Amino acid sequence: MASEMKQGTSRQKLIISRFDARLESIIGVDLPVLKKIRRYVIKSGGKRIRPLTHYHFCMLFGYQGSEWLDVGAIGELIHAASLLHDDVIDEATSRRSLPTVNALDGNKTAILGGDFLLACGMEHLRQLNHALDLIGIFTRVLRMLAVGELMQMRWEYHFALKQEQYQSVINHKTGVLFGAMCESAWVLSHGPENRAERNICLAFGEQMGRLFQWRDDYLDYFAESAASGKEQYQDFKRGLITAPVILMRDALKGAERKRLAQLWSDAELRHSDRGKQHLEELLHITGVQSRLALQIEMELTQLMQFLNQYSGHPSCELMQNQLQKLSVQT
Repeated sequence: MASEMKQGTSRQKLIISRFDARLESIIGVDLPVLKKIRRYVIKSGGKRIRPLTHYHFCMLFGYQGSEWLDVGAIGELIHAASLLHDDVIDEATSRRSLPTVNALDGNKTAILGGDFLLACGMEHLRQLNHALDLIGIFTRVLRMLAVGELMQMRWEYHFALKQEQYQSVINHKTGVLFGAMCESAWVLSHGPENRAERNICLAFGEQMGRLFQWRDDYLDYFAESAASGKEQYQDFKRGLITAPVILMRDALKGAERKRLAQLWSDAELRHSDRGKQHLEELLHITGVQSRLALQIEMELTQLMQFLNQYSGHPSCELMQNQLQKLSVQT
C-alpha cells in the first residue's frame, strides 16, 4: 500500500509538471511585463488542485484523448486571473508567502495581467476539438466569478448576512470552477448530452469547492497559528462574516447576540485581547467548533461516497486521499 501511494504521488507530480509546461506555452509572450506575469503564475502555482481534479475525473470516466491537459490548464489560468484581481480588490500584499503582483508592480499591472490570462485561456479554448461543447461551461465560470466578487463586496462585512447568501458567494467564488473542472471532464468523455449526469458532476465539484471554503473558515478560528501557517483569527480581525460567525450569531439570542454585534462593529475591540476573549467565550457557549466540524465531515463523507463507485481505480484513490486531507477531525 505504501509503495502504491508513493507511485501515486510521483504520478501526480508528473501531471503537475505537464500542466505547468502547458501553462507556459499557452501564456507564451515576448513583452517583459507579461513574462513576469507568466513566471508568477508558474512559481506561485500551489497544488494545482483544480486541474488535477479535472484530470482524475477524465481518467475515472475512461477518457482516452489528450485535451484534459488543455482544459485543466485553462481552468488554472482562470483561477490565476481571479487571484490577481482579488489581490487588487483586497489590497493584499502577499499570497503563499510571495509578494503579490499588485504589491510589486501596481494595481494596473495586476488587473491587466489578469485580463491577459483570461484572454489566453479563452483563445486557447477556441482551438480545441470540444470548444463548442466547453465554451458555455467556461463563460458561465467567468460570469459567476464576477457576480460572486460583487456579492462578496456587498455582503462580506454585513453582520446580518444570511447562511444562504454566504453559500451563494462560496458557490460563485469557489464552487463554480471546481464544478467546471468536473463537468468538463464529463463532456470530454461523453459529449454534451445527458444533462442529468453532467449536473451530477457539476454538483460534486461545487460541493468540493464549498468544502474547501468551509475548511478555510474553520482553520482561521480553530487552528493554532503554528499548525496552520498563518495568524489565527485573521478573518475575525478584518470583520469578515464567515461560516463560524454565521453559526455563532444564529445560535445566540438577546444580550449575547447584541454583545457579538457590538464586537463586530468595533474594529479596535476586535484587534484587542479583550475582543479575543469575548469571541472565545461566545464560541464556547455556542459550540461552533464541533458544529462546523460536523458539517465539514458530513460533506466529506458525501463526496467520498460518490467516488466509491469507482473504487479500485487509481484516480479514485488519489482523489479520496486528497479529500481526506480536508478533514478537521482531531
